[in-house]
Amino acid sequence: MRPAIPLPFALLALGSAATTLLLAEPATPVTVLWPGGAESPGVCVEKGSWFVSVVPASVETRDLRSTTLRGPEGTTEGRLLHFDSAQRLCLLETSSGLGPVQPVPLSAAASPKAGAKAECVSGKSACRTAVAGKDWSYRGERFPHPLLRLRVSETGPHCLAGTPLLGEGGELIGLLVCRRPEADDEVYAVPAARVRKLVEDVKRHQRSGPVWVGLVVHGESSTPEVIEVAADSPAKDAGFRPGDVVLALDGAEIESVDDLIETIQNLPVGAETTVRVLRGLSEETLTMTPRFAEMVAAR
Repeated sequence: MRPAIPLPFALLALGSAATTLLLAEPATPVTVLWPGGAESPGVCVEKGSWFVSVVPASVETRDLRSTTLRGPEGTTEGRLLHFDSAQRLCLLETSSGLGPVQPVPLSAAASPKAGAKAECVSGKSACRTAVAGKDWSYRGERFPHPLLRLRVSETGPHCLAGTPLLGEGGELIGLLVCRRPEADDEVYAVPAARVRKLVEDVKRHQRSGPVWVGLVVHGESSTPEVIEVAADSPAKDAGFRPGDVVLALDGAEIESVDDLIETIQNLPVGAETTVRVLRGLSEETLTMTPRFAEMVAAR
């Protein structure tokens, strides 16, 4: 019997470096002030009032409902709309007090390629950054979601958890989450696709969480070949069949099981997504709508 990998949930078993950032719409510098005195950078991603940041490890999140945001024109309360405990990623909403804020556009790419240039933005300055790769694990520890591994030209205030990572066009391609152990010039970042899922989920459902699609893929091959389709699942409704090989999903080319897992993890719940599969010798296009995983588990 062939080993199999189910795909229902987000976590599966398997010189001077400072420069001035020149953008048409510069990112507004915001600092999130957490209980106990901890701080983290924040960046606006929606409506001029929704901000994302990373909650510092020292902050107790059990009863956390709100915090304070400080901008160039003052401070205001930020209500916690969602907290992703796996990566301590949070979405905050403000009502007023920070002045006019321009949201930073989210990168449309599934994930930046190794070698892509970027900048870690701190206020109106930035440090040069290059994407070194994408890690699913480090020293035997598998991450809940893959992290971008970045080479930075300097550390310090530019590399705090929550610092926005902007691409050459000024788009958000990630948020820093931590320094990479035993590497002074490398940091990890959450890809922007995770931020996009969080924002889209909260807009549609006032919450976010892992998705369920109901696919099981081959467990001893890197090829994303479907070997089972769960009954009454989004995959079944879409018309998946055993033997299908997933070629593209949500506009991203799928070359491995890890690519498929990552792309599924980042799908907003309730949003139709197009899937291209190889069926026999022909290609087919399917439409799938993922559901929240906990809704299925509660049945």
